[in-house]
Amino acid sequence: MDQQKLTDIYTFLEETERTNEDTEYDPSQEPLVNAIIELVNKNGNTSIAEDFGQPFVHPMITIQKWVTELKDIVRDEMDGNLH
Repeated sequence: MDQQKLTDIYTFLEETERTNEDTEYDPSQEPLVNAIIELVNKNGNTSIAEDFGQPFVHPMITIQKWVTELKDIVRDEMDGNLH
């Protein structure tokens, strides 16, 4: 995943963390949500991946629940892309 996409995801996660339960989902954010899910699956974060796989639970609920951990995953990925 390229650095710009990771930066966009991190910014999205920071905004989600700031507004948390008041976050309103915008369908235009779907590519970011899908990229987060892809990153979680790629990195083998099974607990988070399982939550994303729950039927009838919108991915934003999972993002809100795991936002701190997701920011760490994205930050680690960003650091890895710098090398």
